[in-house]
Amino acid sequence: MNWLLFVEHERKKYRVFADLIMADKEKEQYRITTRSKSIVIQSNRPLLRNKGLKHKKPIWKVVEGESKSPYLLDKVIEALMKEIDK
Repeated sequence: MNWLLFVEHERKKYRVFADLIMADKEKEQYRITTRSKSIVIQSNRPLLRNKGLKHKKPIWKVVEGESKSPYLLDKVIEALMKEIDK
């Protein structure tokens, strides 16, 4: 699945692409791509949903690549979560 996300950070709007790489019963991985960079993030969201904990916030971590701005990464994850939960 592919998503086009728009993220606003420090009065700038960024266009980010998100692709689902892998999903199983315990974890899922997404590749987040901008013009020149790409990172892979992973969450335990499927595990929480399978246990019936739909209101618990999943734990996200960077598996591949590097994020220079943790605040911007949080904004991207927030936008991704809105698209996933639709």
